[in-house]
Amino acid sequence: MHLQEKTIDSRTFREVMGRFTTGVTVVTVRDEEKPHGMTVNSFTSVSLDPLLILVCLDKGATTTDMLLRTRRFSVNILTAEQKRLAQRFAESGNEQDRFNGIDYSLSEEGTPILSGVLGHLTCTVDKVVEGGDHYIFIGEVVDIGSGDDKKTPLLFYRGNYNVLAE
Repeated sequence: MHLQEKTIDSRTFREVMGRFTTGVTVVTVRDEEKPHGMTVNSFTSVSLDPLLILVCLDKGATTTDMLLRTRRFSVNILTAEQKRLAQRFAESGNEQDRFNGIDYSLSEEGTPILSGVLGHLTCTVDKVVEGGDHYIFIGEVVDIGSGDDKKTPLLFYRGNYNVLAE
């Protein structure tokens, strides 16, 4: 059997991948006393022993550069009520001002934990793998916390923020 070579453009790839519903997180780091963060939906658990998760971050982002240097981060799982927060941390060009007026505390590792999230995981970087225009960070979970479990998660589907239907 002879396999034909196919060309798949990035627009079609993005459209098909957008049909997979994901949760929405904000990955946070802190360097030289300044917090940074970005909205991320490429997040999943990897292992229970040891406790490992992964996140994928754009190579060109300031938050990515800081994470490569500091090697510790937190993943904040957003609620449906935090859509504006997700949008704020997803905007290009405002990385210096994203935390202005945002309520947060610091983990023992010194990474920002956003107030009101469904949960958070604080990690140290175990491995970094290059994946095209992104880095895949595998993090070992060193701290974890959950928020109000009566709240619903913020979802991302077909390029839009959504909530679970009752």
